[in-house]
Amino acid sequence: MVQAKIRMIPGRRAGITSLPAYTAPAKTSATFVAGAPVKNSSGNLVACSVTNAGTSSLITYVNKSSAGNAFLAMGTTTSGAVASIVCSRLLEGTEFIGNLVEKSASSAKVSKIGSTVYMGLRKSVDTHYGWTTDTPGASSASYIQGTIAKLVDPASTVNGRVLVSLTVGGALSI
Repeated sequence: MVQAKIRMIPGRRAGITSLPAYTAPAKTSATFVAGAPVKNSSGNLVACSVTNAGTSSLITYVNKSSAGNAFLAMGTTTSGAVASIVCSRLLEGTEFIGNLVEKSASSAKVSKIGSTVYMGLRKSVDTHYGWTTDTPGASSASYIQGTIAKLVDPASTVNGRVLVSLTVGGALSI
């Protein structure tokens, strides 16, 4: 079975201590889609820094360098638009649902809870960010990562959706 790719969304939140949504205007030159990692830069939202890494550099990984102001955009903006975008804060322990993305589409499947994954997308192929088990290499700690907490789709589903708990790269990393 193959799951259609969707935008990344916040997953489970529990209790009255759940973080509220954050709203800020997008920078007029910014362009990003809903579900993309963004950061606050001088009061405006811009795309997070990314790096093409790993053995074949087919995956674009999200750098944790802007961890203190990193969010997941819940709206889309294009260059020249003046709009406020609702976001969800990237914070260790928060959970996000996204599709698996891999260097090879047929490899985008997982069957094990507890696997380490990295936030990223297949460059030139994907429009939405997701989670990959492909490692960015020796500098793995420099990228936003998490642990699979739940399989949303059945095990071994290509592009299957997973619920991931952030472990590195959220606001607590600074």
